[in-house]
Formats: sequence, C-alpha cells, structure tokens
Amino acid sequence: MNRSIGRRALAVIAAGLALGLASCNVMTKIMSTGGEQTLKPPVVARVPGQRMIIFALDGAGFNQFMAAVHSGKAPNIAGVLGAEASGGLFAHAYSVPHALTMLPSSTIADWSAVMTGDPPAWDGVAGDEWFERDKREFHAPVPISLEETSDLDDAIVNDLVGKAIEVPTLYELLGVDTNVSLLLIYRGATLYTTVEPSAFTGLMAQLIEGKMVGESAEKSLSASIDLASVRTLISAIEQHGVPDLQVVYFPGIDSFTHMSKNPLEAQTDFIERVSDVGVGQVLDEYRKKGALDGTYIMFIADHGHTPTIDDDAHALGAEGSGTPFAVVNDAGFRVRKAKLALTDSEQDYQAVLAYQGFMAYIYLADRTTCANRGERCDWRKPPNFVEDVMPVVRAFYKVNRTGRPYPRLKGTIDLIFARVPVAHGTNAAPFEIYDGRRLVPIRDYLARHPRPDLIELDRRMRWLGAGPYGNRAGDIVLLARTGAGVPIERRYYFAVTPHYSWHGSADGLDSHIPFILAQEGGKGEKMRAIVQKATGGQVYEKDLTPVVRAVFGR
Repeated sequence: MNRSIGRRALAVIAAGLALGLASCNVMTKIMSTGGEQTLKPPVVARVPGQRMIIFALDGAGFNQFMAAVHSGKAPNIAGVLGAEASGGLFAHAYSVPHALTMLPSSTIADWSAVMTGDPPAWDGVAGDEWFERDKREFHAPVPISLEETSDLDDAIVNDLVGKAIEVPTLYELLGVDTNVSLLLIYRGATLYTTVEPSAFTGLMAQLIEGKMVGESAEKSLSASIDLASVRTLISAIEQHGVPDLQVVYFPGIDSFTHMSKNPLEAQTDFIERVSDVGVGQVLDEYRKKGALDGTYIMFIADHGHTPTIDDDAHALGAEGSGTPFAVVNDAGFRVRKAKLALTDSEQDYQAVLAYQGFMAYIYLADRTTCANRGERCDWRKPPNFVEDVMPVVRAFYKVNRTGRPYPRLKGTIDLIFARVPVAHGTNAAPFEIYDGRRLVPIRDYLARHPRPDLIELDRRMRWLGAGPYGNRAGDIVLLARTGAGVPIERRYYFAVTPHYSWHGSADGLDSHIPFILAQEGGKGEKMRAIVQKATGGQVYEKDLTPVVRAVFGR
C-alpha cells in the first residue's frame, strides 16, 4: 500500500485523542486510509519463546479502569489478571497501586516518555504542542491552541514526533521484532498498522451532524476506530506471524471521554463495552496461533481525565480579548498567532504560547534582538529575566487575583511557574513558583503551602523543565485551576475547543494511571518482583521501558 496513505490514518486518530474533532474534512481523511507498512527490514534479534503484548489505553484513569475490572463486565481484561488478592496483587498479575504520569498529563509527552523511559526534559517532547527555540519551529501533533491538523499528518508522513525524540525508543533499545498498531511513537518498530476504511462507512453523517456527543459506546466513532485497528493488526499477524512485541493502541477511550456528558462513568462503560472486546480479539488471535501461553501482557495509560464544563467560559482560548494570548500581548510582546503556517509579515513574534489542556507554556524572546516590528527575534538567545520574563509573570498574577483588565480570567490560574533563563545549549534550570513577590523553589513553596492534591509536583516539574531539552516547556508555565477538590464550575483549561473533560494537571484524576504487568499462566508474585526490581520505588509511566527491557533481558 501507499506508505503516506497508511501513515495519514493515525494523524486523524490523534486529533480525536485530545480534541474529538468533528468535521467533514477529518472524516474524509479517515475514509481514505488504512492498512499496514513495513518500517524497516524485519532482520532482528529473535528472543526464543519470549513475547509481550502492550495494551496502550489512551486516557484511561486508574479508578475507571479498575472499576471495569471489578464490574464483571470486562471479562477479557479481568481474565488476564485473575483473582485479586491485596496490594495490587492478582493471581497472574501485579497492578501498581499508585503509578503516575509525567507532566503535563497529556498524550504526546506521556507516550513519548512511556516508549523511551525518559522524561520530557530529556527525551525532547514537552507536550501536545511545543516550540523549539533554536529552530523557530512550533509543533502541534495534537492541536489544542488551534484547530489545524496538518501537523498530525506531518507526524506520520515525516515522523515529526520521532524526529523530536532525542533518545532511543523502546523498540530501538530492544532490537526485537515489534509491531505497533496506531501509536504515534513507532520509530524503530518493524511493522506499523493503521485503521481500515471500511470500518467508517455510514459514520460520516453522524460526524457531520454532531451526533458523536451522547452516542453509545458501541456505536461511537471511537469504538469503530479501536476495533478496526484490531482487525488490521490481526491481519498483519496472519500474514507475518506473531511478533516478539505487539503494541496495541486504543485512542478511542480518550476521545469518547472528552465528548461524554458524564465522562468518568462513560469511560468505564467504554472500557467494558469496547476496549475489553478489542483485548479479547487480540488474545483470541494469540490463542489461535498457539502463542498466548507464557506471553507477558501489560496494560498502561498515558493519563486520566478530569470532568469540566463544556463551554467557552471555561475554555481559555487563543483568540480575542480575555485570553492568555491577550495578557502576553498587553505585557508588551508581539505574540505568535495561533496557527501552524505564518506569513512573512507574521514572523516577527516575541512570544509563543502552547496549550496542554490544564497547562500552558509561554516562550519569550530577548526583545533587544527584535525591538521593532518586522524584525525577527534571535530565539537562540534566552530572554532577559528582569525585562522579559518577570513582566509577564506579574501580568498573569495580577489578572488572576484582580480580574483586571480581563474579569473572565480572575481565579482561573492555580500556580505560575518560571525560572531564570540559561544560554542556548545549557541544561534548563528547574521551574519555581511565583508567590506574588518572588520566585520560590517548588519544594520550599509546598513546605509553606502544602498541596497534597498536586502529586509529586517538585519531581515531576523537574522532569518537565530541568534538563537538556527543558526549554521546550517554555520560560513560564501556567497551571489552570482544576482538580477533584475544585467544584466543576471553577475548573478552567487552556484549549480552543470546549469538552466535558480535560487533562494535563498534577491532580490525581489526571495523574493516576493503570500500570499492570501480567503473564498468561504466570504468578502475580513474579510480576510484582519484576516490576519492583526494574523500578525500585515510586512507579511512573516512563518505567514501562525498563520493565519491558527486564522481561526481554535487554
């Protein structure tokens, strides 16, 4: 099949992950794609008798996933785990009780960390959107501050995310026969499969008419995408045989949750009615091939979800007054427009904003390099802390506390992070928190103002910002007011598209994910020992890579 066509399919899927985009254009792309592609010659170091399946569940929160397991309505998933004991132990599996995401709790940054074993400041992928200062390039493989989807195509056709990742992927580290279904992170795999077009016949009208909201799990476009991808990967196994490692990515959980009026309950229902069916179909194919016995199986998610109000008052967009873009503009910066392709006359921007749902990144230029309109800034130079960074920090602190000059922004921001900029090519410094007078180290701030709801905030913010590629998270990070302890009417998020749920925060709803290792015919105690030896303490999603390497002895 045509390589670019096969790749373009996932671009559309990725849009649905975070935005649930509903347009005729998107459906046209979906309808014209599907199939498989060989990414490299399958000359690999076989691991006799060792196999693993990773079920990558986009947007599945820990509580919602475990509710499905306990409900009796997800027999295939529950059957993999076996009878439950205590402390996360099952007959055939070990479920880490408190596994956490990276920050932000968002799709592209998190899956990049999962499939490399490195955090964003070290793997180079900072979010769903990010800006690379040294290249003057804005990337949005999952667009949030804008609605254009061309970067989604570019992520597949030209390996946008793979090129941004600055470290080896899990597939490259393992060097085994690896099939990847749908997941954007596939650099180094052997075979890549995407959806087939027949799965979407008859759904165009639903999408155009806006009927995706409120539809049942089984009849949703999200379900069609996930189950179609299973059919395609099974076809690939029939043709090429069972790989050493099979990655099965289910993006439908995320998009269905975003678009459901009761998102957390709807998510559990989707896992029971759709995801469990897909899991069962993959397992049945392995049984058919006589390859299931002894196979290791992992369930992992990239992030959870926090319910939000689906309206423009709570979605802090990019256009017009009363937006974060306007605040930066009023602070004296020419702000980059929220679009992917700029005209020549729009290249003189002095500030860039990238949205992550409950987080927003602000990148600032040294304005002495581009004081006049029409002058392009030297983005290799860091901004001046006093003259560039702090005026923007104070502007957001003021509008958040007083509502001046934009009343709608009052009380929308929880915390403002910033740091002293460093020279190009130098490891970025850790973020600190602005307390209204000065920047305070996160640990010191939390000692004075305890925030148990913001889980492992100091460590996770260091992983986001302090490292060789930490400047890809911006000079300032805004954390929107949100979380399980905040009334839903007071939760806000950075996005141009309103939804019934969002993610990206450090709160438990976004951060607590399933991280489960099982083995067909194996013992739960053995799974626990493997995980604990490979991780050595608090487990984060990036620990999937060392766990898988331990299983394969790599």
